Amino acid sequence: MKANKKTLIAVKKFLNEEQEYWDIDEFKSELVTKTNLLKHESMGEHSLSPDECGIEWDGQEICNLQDFIDDYTSKFIEGICNVLDSFVGEDISCYFEDEE
Repeated sequence: MKANKKTLIAVKKFLNEEQEYWDIDEFKSELVTKTNLLKHESMGEHSLSPDECGIEWDGQEICNLQDFIDDYTSKFIEGICNVLDSFVGEDISCYFEDEE
């Protein structure tokens, strides 16, 4: 069984291009909220915004957390798209062996 090139290209376009029905900034914000990592008991139900947080090393700010999230997400999506490219025309039968 070969990977469907059109499907893989469609997924890549979806991930790489802004879609009116998929807001990547909203998606990132939802993921940050779901982690519950930017909360402190003294804040109650409120949480910090990633642009209010910094990543520090040895007392020096390395970057703003929101900038890190944005850059990381971009690189992550780029990596996923590279994986999708590697599937084009390849035999993918081995991924479905358990379904037989």
